Amino acid sequence: IHLLICLRDFEMAVTSALVFNFFSNKMNNFIFHDDGSLTDQLEKRLLSKLPGTRVIRRKTADNLAKVTLKNYPNIRAFREKQIMALKFIDVKIWGEGNRIGYIDSDILFFKYPKEYLDSLKGNININLFNKDISDAYVTNIDNFIKGVDMTPYPAVNAGLWVMNKSDINLDQVERWLGNAFFKPFLNDYRLEQTLVSLLANCSTNGASHFSQSYDVSFEKDLKSSVCKHYVGRIRYGYELEGLHFLLNQLYVS
Repeated sequence: IHLLICLRDFEMAVTSALVFNFFSNKMNNFIFHDDGSLTDQLEKRLLSKLPGTRVIRRKTADNLAKVTLKNYPNIRAFREKQIMALKFIDVKIWGEGNRIGYIDSDILFFKYPKEYLDSLKGNININLFNKDISDAYVTNIDNFIKGVDMTPYPAVNAGLWVMNKSDINLDQVERWLGNAFFKPFLNDYRLEQTLVSLLANCSTNGASHFSQSYDVSFEKDLKSSVCKHYVGRIRYGYELEGLHFLLNQLYVS
């Protein structure tokens, strides 16, 4: 299970991973991807809290990417410009096994994530995502038909997913990024989410959403939800609502 981590969200990322382990009833094998802001001291703190975790520092990741992506100039440029690109490009490079999971640092779990954990097993092939409130892609669905003759899966939020490693098709991403259709969107922060959704939807394995209790929602009931994604508009609720609920209702310490 992969997470992107930065200096600003360090405490949040570690807390989210610890809470996920708590409700999973086991120590999961996390791979944290440093955006370049992590310090040696913070890495030591992370490893002390989550023993067995692997931390991929940005310099190490960049060095490997230069070799791995030598035949992908468009992906290299995309990765250098956008931190969000690490969320699937580096997950592809460093991912282990056929099924790969990703969780954003601003997601808190409130009960056993059975569906998520089960989807990591090899007997499930479909690519799964938490459902967003609405489409959040670089352009509307109709334009994709005209531009690249395919569409992203509706309402995909790339903050929580399980995908087949083989479906993160770098050859396809390279072609898309070289397509004139995508040129106006190369600096759009939604490009990573768009590409991930397109990859999943055009694969033979297809895409779908996790069940409703995983959905992105501003006002979901925590008692009946597996998790809540504290996206930008409600980010303040991570502590004020999410952690408050865990500490006071479930007695997590």
